[in-house]
Amino acid sequence: MKRFLPILLVILGFSGFLAAQILWQSRPTNAGQIDQEKGREQLFNSLFQELKLTTTKGPPIELKSLKSPLVVLNFWASWCVPCLKEFPSLVAFQRKYGDKVTVVGVNGDEEEPLPLVEKTAKKYELDFPQVLDPKSHISDRFLITSYPFTVIYHRGKVVHVAHKVQDFMDEGLLGKVNSALSSP
Repeated sequence: MKRFLPILLVILGFSGFLAAQILWQSRPTNAGQIDQEKGREQLFNSLFQELKLTTTKGPPIELKSLKSPLVVLNFWASWCVPCLKEFPSLVAFQRKYGDKVTVVGVNGDEEEPLPLVEKTAKKYELDFPQVLDPKSHISDRFLITSYPFTVIYHRGKVVHVAHKVQDFMDEGLLGKVNSALSSP
């Protein structure tokens, strides 16, 4: 055993060093990541001010002209199972906040999107406006690489961004939203 002790100590020391390196490099608070997140938030805020979206029904929507203090942009596609899974909680969220929220769905289906949107909207009782984005012009502006993707605004400022399935009735999210609504 005494013969292997130095080798064992070297292996343990090296393993500890590697673990420390991995932890150090995966820190979520490094300056580059913070700058990148701030840049995305600024981009999303500027897009809110300039976007005019053509819906499948009704007149175009200019986000900055909406009266409700909350605006939810939900990017989805009919083939995206996680997108479909979040719809019941999104509908519940919309009902909870009523006229304080405007939800806008942005659909990324490429082939014959209108029938797919209408079928999905009927199945999941989506009674909010839908925008077709078959060429990803809108998604590209938001730098979206996968669905679902959601941006929640309060008076034109980003409150929450979800890069994955979002439970819209999650207590943490509701706390953020309620906090934003209670601020001037």
